[in-house]
Amino acid sequence: MIKLVVTDVDGTLLDSDSELTELNRRALLDCKKKGIGVILATGKSPHAVIPLVNMLGLALPQITLNGAVVIDRNQNVIHSTVIDSSSYYELLQVIKSRGYKPLIALNNGRILYDSYDPVYSIFDKINEPIFKADALEKDEFAEKCVSVSVAIRETDPLDSFLRKNFSSTLQLVRSGEYFFDILNLKASKGEALKYIISKTHIKSKEVAVFGDSPNDLSMFEYAGLRIAVRNSYPEILKNADYITDENYNSGLGKAIYKYILK
Repeated sequence: MIKLVVTDVDGTLLDSDSELTELNRRALLDCKKKGIGVILATGKSPHAVIPLVNMLGLALPQITLNGAVVIDRNQNVIHSTVIDSSSYYELLQVIKSRGYKPLIALNNGRILYDSYDPVYSIFDKINEPIFKADALEKDEFAEKCVSVSVAIRETDPLDSFLRKNFSSTLQLVRSGEYFFDILNLKASKGEALKYIISKTHIKSKEVAVFGDSPNDLSMFEYAGLRIAVRNSYPEILKNADYITDENYNSGLGKAIYKYILK
């Protein structure tokens, strides 16, 4: 019996316009009525996910910033995993020296940049607030940074360069076409989910996880039921127990009624 539903947000729960479909909304509310907990697990910041949390009336801890920050129902940070300061400064230097413009996320959930890139307009489309700082190279940021990001496609040469040079010491995560994040090796959606369920009596076999991107794979390790929307990356489709309709066809809601609420 499933006691907890955990779902990725963009590309899974939300449709292609970053909207919550009526079927998906109703399915999650029906889960709550049956006593099934609901957790959102997203690359979004706490600020961006709170409207969804409030809309659905979610009471459990929520996973944000790809697992680097866990918040409670009152938006308080209850768990976070920062990058070490030396890696922080090295990443900024490497990214900027190659002509790219990084963003950082702090353990309070704020996302900062010091030089604007037009590609940042993608954050407006997903209702993600970002804030201007005069410079990212500050100790106060280095001590509180949970992720360094750069808006690049998978085919961009910087993607392969960062993976080649930092994958042994840091977590490199792609959660969408332009979303490439670098975190502490111990920071992932899966580790955050493990942390949350360790505080409950819920077993992994009682957890259902929905996802679409490589950053959702770590959650599959702690799930008894793994479901991918049809628009998922190939590695997600390969590791899923079931494949449901696309995110824009309310695949999550359909799968909840078929496999969980029946």
